[in-house]
Amino acid sequence: MANFSKNWDRRKLGIASLILLPVFFLALHVLSTESLRRVTIDLTQERLYTLSDGTKNVLKNMREPIVLRLFMSDELLDTSPGLKDYGRQVRELLDRYVELSGGLLKLEIIRPQPFSTEEDRAVGFGLQGIPITQAGNLGYFGLAGTNTTDDLDTIPFLTRQREPFLEYDLSRMVQNLANPKKKKVGFVSSLPIEADPLKRYRPWEILKHLREAFDVEKITLENPVPEDVDLLMVVHPREMDEVDRYYIDQHIMRGGKTIIVVDPFSEIATQGNRMNRQPPDTGSDLPKLLKSYGIVYDKSKVLGDRLGAQRVNAGRDSLGRPVITDFIAWVTLRDDRINKDDVVSGQLEQISVASSGTLDIAPGSKLKMTPLLTSSKEAMQIEVGSVKKDPKPAKLLKNFKSAGKNFVIAGRFTGMLDSAFKSGKPKDKIRDQIRAAQIKKGEKVADDLPHLNSSQKEANILVVGDSDMLADASWVRTQNFFGRQMTVPVADNADFLFNAVDTFTGSADLIGLRSRGVSGRPFKKVEEMRRSAELRYRAKEQGLLEKLAEIEKKLKELQTKETAAGTTVILSDDQKSAIEKFRRESVTIRKDLRAVQLALREDIDRLEAWLKAINIGLVPVIVMVFAIFFGLYRRGRSKRARASAVTA
Repeated sequence: MANFSKNWDRRKLGIASLILLPVFFLALHVLSTESLRRVTIDLTQERLYTLSDGTKNVLKNMREPIVLRLFMSDELLDTSPGLKDYGRQVRELLDRYVELSGGLLKLEIIRPQPFSTEEDRAVGFGLQGIPITQAGNLGYFGLAGTNTTDDLDTIPFLTRQREPFLEYDLSRMVQNLANPKKKKVGFVSSLPIEADPLKRYRPWEILKHLREAFDVEKITLENPVPEDVDLLMVVHPREMDEVDRYYIDQHIMRGGKTIIVVDPFSEIATQGNRMNRQPPDTGSDLPKLLKSYGIVYDKSKVLGDRLGAQRVNAGRDSLGRPVITDFIAWVTLRDDRINKDDVVSGQLEQISVASSGTLDIAPGSKLKMTPLLTSSKEAMQIEVGSVKKDPKPAKLLKNFKSAGKNFVIAGRFTGMLDSAFKSGKPKDKIRDQIRAAQIKKGEKVADDLPHLNSSQKEANILVVGDSDMLADASWVRTQNFFGRQMTVPVADNADFLFNAVDTFTGSADLIGLRSRGVSGRPFKKVEEMRRSAELRYRAKEQGLLEKLAEIEKKLKELQTKETAAGTTVILSDDQKSAIEKFRRESVTIRKDLRAVQLALREDIDRLEAWLKAINIGLVPVIVMVFAIFFGLYRRGRSKRARASAVTA
């Protein structure tokens, strides 16, 4: 009777457990959702969901509310599985931004339908619509942000190609809305960027491009660089005295962001000199600064790149025919010669440079160099004199000897620095006399700032070895469009400078943002097998195709013969026999060709089948076997425990 009562109690306990299990599971789910909502674990190899310290600082330093509106058309995302996955990733990343903003960042998800008020809002914000139906209905996948003063910043379309820089784009938007005032860019240049006589004293296109987004102002170095300048651009620094260089040095020591553009031979400057019958440009340098900082730059050498060389007309030969050849000093950069992992250059496709210098880092330098633009390995340094006056492209190409390494044309340099002027500001009698006269007249004179022997914080310097890349001739063409002159970019030179200025005028947190990985990752093993299969079978396939084309040609020749009466078919017994033979060979070759083309996929399909078997069948089987083993183990232990109790 006691055993029956014990079994009945155990049965009631089991029934009660089954009833309470869903309740317990629901309670646990609610509790974990609330208590662990902010706990995240990023197990992706590329750390796709881990925000950088720079982004966290941007969000922590917010001082006013910002509203981000994510427009996502369901119909657009449903038509593209890849875009739908990316939409989920963007949404999850924005949710992390909201969580870390301390309540100052609000996120609205808007799903516009065609011809709705939501679509009108998307159009009003300037978002880019994509056709999704033949009727012309548009879908949207963009982001619009506003602050309390109605400043607007947008990402017109969240393209997947921009995925590696998604965190930078989002953080830049938040930073701009949190600090809506235009950033101030001061530039010093010996080139007529602001008023070029060759352009009838109109500014260069690249300057007009910058002024659309920044407060760009030409400054002099009669006084220290103003403290309200967010970025200093030094373009082709020629005829600078020691005090000029000192003020640039001290700007860098104070943590001021700086872009320096030097050039062994500025061809655009030489064009201007020809108007005034002056000798060719002698190049530019900041020798004391660059050498002191550990940046290697040789003003006497220009880059020659055989693979990137541009085709030019090099005059005529002895017979009067035009000579078209590669000019190794004029280089077009594409593909791996543009750093795709840096936010400044990551989305650029083509850059043009002319008679460029090269950069390197000196042994023992405190700086870290991140190359942005590099040559191919089929490159060398050539004497600047060989390109200055009456260059001979054919001769340069003939004498080309590759150094077998990549040369850096533009690079980002970061790190702590010591001043190039250990003894303080250099003496300058003329400046001192002018300053004394101004003070005597009661004029306001800017005071010198305290001298710094070392950088107060990590320096950020972008150095470019070519000034010609900024000139219109390097990247833009003028075309007549229905009677109106329009400029059409043919290279990404302007975007390179714009991205650099945009990045450097942001906070140090934005400059330090890394390139994120991409969520859509290929199967490397599958790609390797595909390439291996192509190597094995593509040559055989090509041979079969050529043989098939030859047989079909012979068939056509045998079947048709031209006569005076027109086109007639003349078939002798030998010809009939030959045709039949060629037809049989044709069928056989086509069969072999299909087999070869099928073989191209065979190994990949086999691997895919194994992957499906492992993911669909093997993993669940392993889990099931483990569960059965664990259940049997617990059951055996329970039996042994009861047997021990009965014995006792």
